[in-house]
Parts: sequence; C-alpha cells; structure tokens
Amino acid sequence: MSAVVRYEMVMMLRKRSMWITNAVIVLLLVLLNVRGWDDVLRDPDVRETIASTVFLFNLMLPVGYGCLLADRLIRDTRLGVAPILDATPASPAARLVGKYLGVCAATTVPLAVVLFGFAAVYAVTAGQPVALAWAAVAFAVVVVPAVLFVGAFALTVPLIMPAPLFRVLFVGYWFWGNGISPTVMPTTSQSVLSPIGVYPNQELVGWRGDFTVAGPVPGATLNFLRPEATTATAWLSIGVLIAAAALALGVAQALRVRTTR
Repeated sequence: MSAVVRYEMVMMLRKRSMWITNAVIVLLLVLLNVRGWDDVLRDPDVRETIASTVFLFNLMLPVGYGCLLADRLIRDTRLGVAPILDATPASPAARLVGKYLGVCAATTVPLAVVLFGFAAVYAVTAGQPVALAWAAVAFAVVVVPAVLFVGAFALTVPLIMPAPLFRVLFVGYWFWGNGISPTVMPTTSQSVLSPIGVYPNQELVGWRGDFTVAGPVPGATLNFLRPEATTATAWLSIGVLIAAAALALGVAQALRVRTTR
C-alpha cells in the first residue's frame, strides 16, 4: 500500500492544475482581505491571528481540491487500467486506501506551504515565534480533518454520478454547509458537521470570529447539531468528520466490488 500512496502523491504533486488552482484562490484571498495585511501581520494575538487565517483558507481552498480529486478514482476505469491493477498482488481495498491517503497527502502540501509560510512571516513581523507552533496545531486539528473528509467524498461520489455534476454540486454544498448563516436557511454551517472545523478552530486554536462561533444559534434550525462549544465537542467534531470519511470509503469499496462482478 505504501507504494500506492507514494505514486498517487507524486502524481498529484506533478499536476500543475493543483498548484495553479490553489495559487489563484490564495491570490484572491490576499486581494480581498478587508482588514489589511499590515494590521494582520502585527496583531499581538497569536492564536486569533492563526485561527482566523486558517478559517479563511479552509473556507475557500477545499473547493479547489475537492474538484481536482473528483476524477482520481474513476480515471482507472476510464483509462482502461483497472483490470491491470486488479491483477496486481495488492488487494482492491489496499489500493483504494493507498490512493486516498496519497491524494490527501498531496493536497495538504500547498495548504502547508501557505499556512506555514504565513506563520513564518507573521512570526518575524510580529515577533511571535510561537506562531509556528500554533500553525502546527491548527494544521493538525482543522486542516487535516477537512482534507480527509473532502478527499473521501470527492473519490466516492463520482462513482455514482458524473464527475462534472459532482463538482457543481460540491461547490454548492460547500458554501451552503459552511458559508451561509444558519439564521438564513437550514444548514449544517457552524455545526459539528461543518468540514471547515468551527469547533476545533474555536476551542483548540483560538478563533473568536462572530460568524463561526460554535454553539446553538438563536432562531436557527438544526441546533441539535450545534452543542455548546467545549474541548469535548471540538474533538467530537473531528471524530465525526473522520468517521464520515471512513464511511464514504467503505461505500466506495462496496461500489467498486459490485461493478467488478
């Protein structure tokens, strides 16, 4: 399985589209920053600065890599190499997990470059070297669970619908489930099901933005998905995302087994 992980990771890292997509999104975020980067880079509140930056990137960048990963599993059949891979010693389950871990690892590389690059600049300009440590925490508890969640569904759902349709629906879901206020319409935004990690970002990193404060929202529906924000519910949110990713991979494996019979 390790060979599959390495191969898939290298293949993704060589895709210019992945780097271009991430670069364009980051450039837009830089240009649209209403606060001003001079103020951000000199903010003395380290945890809030790192957490707010992670929130901003995690709200936008997964849209790009969710769309990029949509063809990574179905391309084996489309290119006619699936029967050849089935003849190799590696089991189908091992290849699936290896492909999943490989593409997820590859998509974290641009995210890590952006986050730790920002943290390094901020550490120098604000005189806060601890920013690198908080960036590592944010990467582990906010970014990685989002990548695992998006990666699993981006590989699985195109098995039951065309990849272009998945991309359109995924973009709509992402902003509905993460970017819309729950007082506007029923949504999983600001809940333990939100892949952008509002609970861990708030409780484990230090985010205090008004929009993403985790917990029950007055006048909103689905508040049973918004328990009071605590360390326990932060870890619950992470566990829910990982469990959902595992379930999606299980569905993908079942679908692939059924289609090969």
